[in-house]
Amino acid sequence: MAAETDRAVEAVARDLVRAERINGSWYLNLPMLYPDGSFVTVRIDQAPGGGVRVSDAGFAYREADRVEASRSFRRAANAIAESADVSVGDKSIFVVAHIDELERAIADVAQASWKIADRICQRVWDGEGDELPASLKDRLEKLFGASSLQEGAKILGKSTNEWEVSAAVKLPDHVAIFQTVRDHANSIYRAATAFSDISQLPSPPRLIAVVQSKEALGNRISLLAPARVIEEEQSDALFLRAAA
Repeated sequence: MAAETDRAVEAVARDLVRAERINGSWYLNLPMLYPDGSFVTVRIDQAPGGGVRVSDAGFAYREADRVEASRSFRRAANAIAESADVSVGDKSIFVVAHIDELERAIADVAQASWKIADRICQRVWDGEGDELPASLKDRLEKLFGASSLQEGAKILGKSTNEWEVSAAVKLPDHVAIFQTVRDHANSIYRAATAFSDISQLPSPPRLIAVVQSKEALGNRISLLAPARVIEEEQSDALFLRAAA
């Protein structure tokens, strides 16, 4: 039993922290998750004149850009940088440190990067929960039964972030999530991030995005993958197939 536990711990440790050398730089994945469920990553390079340069390789900026809030990056980064003891570049944060301070530099940059991404995304999402329309609630109750429907359910994603979804339907062997998505950027990107995070669970629920018009979303509809996208006015049969 002890040997089995040792192997399990070693395997988990390898998954929690991963290091890879790419084009002369080291990239280190850490056991912290951005809002979309991806790992916080730092880049480590030799600094000119000695020491090391540790940066977040622009990953916090990427999170901001993904929710169409890239212009908020510098403001959020500057607000966090001073207390975190990091510097702010155009699209990244970084620290230049002595090699003996590498561990602290990695921790400072990783934590600051996570805080920046979280602050930006939370500001985008504040007040953007998409409530279940009465007509859709009535329809889901008719199709699945009122006792199976939980309106405003809260689902933990892989990142351990708790997502409030429009409705969850409990079926005999799985759960189906119905998320109302409106035709504006905040609603689309909030849903896309939630879907990405929830889909990475070991046994994820069925994910269904309910929209008024696929045509109105245009190319942005692809952002809602891995959810199945259906329109509010489509048939009961399609709703049942999507949840099955």
